[in-house]
Amino acid sequence: MAKDLISYTSIGNYNNLLSTVSQGAITDENYSEKTQSTAVAQIRNTLPFSDIVFSFPVTQRDVKIRLPAFLTSHSDSFSPQWNPTTVYGRADPIPIYKNTTRSISLNFKIPNQSLDDANANFKSLGVLVRNLYPVYKSFGSSDVVGAIRDVLSGLAPNQSIVGAPLTRIKFANLICNSDNPAMGLLGYIQSFSVSMETSAGYFILADGTESLLFPRMLNFSLTFSPLHEHKLGWATSNNWLGQFRNNYPYQVKKEEGVDPNMQSVNVLGAIISGDTSAGVRAFFRDK
Repeated sequence: MAKDLISYTSIGNYNNLLSTVSQGAITDENYSEKTQSTAVAQIRNTLPFSDIVFSFPVTQRDVKIRLPAFLTSHSDSFSPQWNPTTVYGRADPIPIYKNTTRSISLNFKIPNQSLDDANANFKSLGVLVRNLYPVYKSFGSSDVVGAIRDVLSGLAPNQSIVGAPLTRIKFANLICNSDNPAMGLLGYIQSFSVSMETSAGYFILADGTESLLFPRMLNFSLTFSPLHEHKLGWATSNNWLGQFRNNYPYQVKKEEGVDPNMQSVNVLGAIISGDTSAGVRAFFRDK
């Protein structure tokens, strides 16, 4: 890190924190790229937005991971906060506006196609979970002689949190930075859970040196609180304060109107049933 981050341990100072972090090359990890089935690969290669991309601007800054976006549910809630004050002689309270908060909930599945595919997806899962923990900095002597001296003098080395585990999430035009749609939406994960469908069975590795179990189906659930990097609200001139008014909260087509030929499809169902071509055709319906 470029400078001392002690004063940036709270999420409220994330803009200052991000400005202190050196931006090096980022490795785009897609662990299942070589292990996924032909069906999954066809859809992920045909539809460039079919992945959920996670990156970590404070913790593991040199990597981002891609997971196939087999969403089962996606909700985005906006909650204006008011402080109503009751006064004598008035039937309705006087509402005092505080702020508007946003919360995104995602549920998605990852079907493991083989033992190697399951192992690759577990690697991605590990990266994501590890980046839910903060950055620590050690204080005190790092060398052995210095450490012994510190202990004898009563100054034992210690660690302190210096960086909060912020996350960027990018999913098509539905989760992105409104002023820069190619960039993920910055925020923090409030909850993350993994459930393993025991009814789908397991892949078993027992070769005498290792004994491992990998579920055939993983279910993910997360709640994400955005930290918008642009202004939200209106100027007295009736102009939206963000750079692109029509892109908040979701990026839309540059021209007015909606393409009537756009269709929705249960991609996960097509993958599991093996009818890959039907899944892809459903996205690009023949006219």
